[in-house]
Amino acid sequence: MLSGDNRGNDVGMKSCMVVYSYYPLDLRVRKEARALVAKGHTVDVICLRDEGQSREEVMDGASIHRLSLSMRKGGYLTYGYQYITFLLMSFAVLTKLFLKQNHDVIHVHSLPDFQVFIALVPKLYGKKIILDLHEAMPEIFAARFGVGQDSWQFRLAALLETISSWFADRIITVNDTIKDRFVGRGMNPDTISVVMNSPDETLRIEKDMSSFFAENDLEGKLVLMYIGGLNPERNIEVLIQATSILKDKIPIRLFVFGFGKEEYVEELRRLASRLNVDQEVRFGGWVPQEDVFSYLDLSEIGIISYVRNPLTDVAVPNKVFEFAALGKPLIIARLDALENLFRDSALFYEPSNAKDLVNKILQLYQDSELMKALSPKAHEVYEKCKWNRMKERLYSTYGLLAE
Repeated sequence: MLSGDNRGNDVGMKSCMVVYSYYPLDLRVRKEARALVAKGHTVDVICLRDEGQSREEVMDGASIHRLSLSMRKGGYLTYGYQYITFLLMSFAVLTKLFLKQNHDVIHVHSLPDFQVFIALVPKLYGKKIILDLHEAMPEIFAARFGVGQDSWQFRLAALLETISSWFADRIITVNDTIKDRFVGRGMNPDTISVVMNSPDETLRIEKDMSSFFAENDLEGKLVLMYIGGLNPERNIEVLIQATSILKDKIPIRLFVFGFGKEEYVEELRRLASRLNVDQEVRFGGWVPQEDVFSYLDLSEIGIISYVRNPLTDVAVPNKVFEFAALGKPLIIARLDALENLFRDSALFYEPSNAKDLVNKILQLYQDSELMKALSPKAHEVYEKCKWNRMKERLYSTYGLLAE
């Protein structure tokens, strides 16, 4: 169930957001920064600096301060080194900015949770701290390193999560399933606001897709679209495997757009070649956010693929809301948070089971009435979660801090 909207006495405030990610690539941070600027807040953002990005600039009405550090994936030592380096660098930049700007609120985005402690100086001055938990760090450790809930790694991450939450005045997180996990680990539910990661439709631009449609010969074919990060958790393999089974049954095209590690993308290309679906599966690069809706609208069905692990069990990706906003019938990997949210508004398949996914695709493809029935149901869920509602929860959280 969705958490209720709490509306406080929101006023224009000075906020500084800190995120171990890139701006504007991190859409959640961008949406929240844009929403606060629209409400009359002054917003600074401290973040990583990607290749080709300016060190300082104003974007979306917010002042962006990029550190000379980029993100690299790896093992414990790599993550630890980067987290600590970012913590020290962002502490210095935040403290300098705070002493100049006198922010009312320091809004720290995870991961990592302990990043919140960079707000020590503002805290000593009596300023308010928000910890925005995009994900659950213990579940991240369990998924990334294959450890159980009784492992020292999981327990350490849970302890850091709890201590970090004590330091903050308010917690924001992304869905009710993950909130329940936090509460089960000792967080005070009264301090937690759920601001779901639904799309900001004001970023949407209608793009003429007729030439793309013609160039790819899509007339009379079942079109499926994946747009997003390319990594093993997203389980793009199951989409390719399903396409290889379906190609002899129905005319089909699968488009895979996004970026990720070159090795993984090459694995996907080799899989498509090995399964003889080079013509049916088309790969492309990153799609600008303002064009995403136009590409997704070509997809007759919205498929949300994930492997099952402790992290994906509590995940609700932005993509499911984008498909629902477009009125697409949904087929979703059967995982806790997604099933709790969509219930009878979608078909669910067993994660990583290509045959089950094929059966669900054929069920929809062959039953137009079922397609028509599911589309408005998914859209109803989206209406309850849409960004216009979620940003009111964000405003409410800031309003509570202003009281």
